[in-house]
Amino acid sequence: MSYKRHALAPPHEVTPNVNWRRKSRKGITGIEAAIVMIAFVVVAAALAFVVLNMGMFTTQKAKEAIQTGLEGATSALQVDGSVSALVNSNSEVDFIAVPIKLAPGKHAVDLGYSKTTISVLTSQGVALENAYEGALYILSNGTLVSDNPNVLNVLGSGSGKINLTLTNSNISNLTALKEVISAITTELVKNGNVSKDTPVVFVVFIKNTEIDAVLQNGEKALVLGFLPNATALGAYDTISVEIHPPSGAPLTISRTMPATLPADSAITLG
Repeated sequence: MSYKRHALAPPHEVTPNVNWRRKSRKGITGIEAAIVMIAFVVVAAALAFVVLNMGMFTTQKAKEAIQTGLEGATSALQVDGSVSALVNSNSEVDFIAVPIKLAPGKHAVDLGYSKTTISVLTSQGVALENAYEGALYILSNGTLVSDNPNVLNVLGSGSGKINLTLTNSNISNLTALKEVISAITTELVKNGNVSKDTPVVFVVFIKNTEIDAVLQNGEKALVLGFLPNATALGAYDTISVEIHPPSGAPLTISRTMPATLPADSAITLG
């Protein structure tokens, strides 16, 4: 019996499943895209947070700068009524009183001797950068005190001191105030704290809830200028008083004396 040798058939080649690979690759690509997209979202969110934070910080700084500029451009003080003056026997103005209070929306102002300066300029040739001699106020027991050590040193009873009477009932009386300021100035000149015939300025609190030299909301004060002897003002003379508080713009008060100045009288300068 004869046998035919059959040639061995080539091994069966397994054809790869192209569709499965395609589907598999599509799945991987989708996951990678999702990861990339999530990464982009996270980075974008972080970037947006940084940008927003910087924007808010910049806005806050700009707001603070504007607020500071406004506070520096406007005065925390304002004139509270008419400026009054006393005319002496020579028909010259030697004492003026300027009522002041806090401007609306402003914070308390320290009018202390070491914190505030008050300059005086007159047409009589007076030009003082700082004529301020401190604040005067009455304690609850009726004692008149000052935040200026030189003034406090001359107040009271005993040798070398003056016992002045100034109560809550007459603290706004210009004649009584002039007597007090004149007596204090005389002692300051004797002690060498003030030059002779030099104008001086005091602040007297006529409504002081905290009993200190800080002017707060609801409180009122008088800026008193004493112009002794040759520094007194005649008809048509002018005076300019400028109050420089610790912060904010200064408050300037300028007045011109009227044509007629009746001797020993009180007048209003507007």
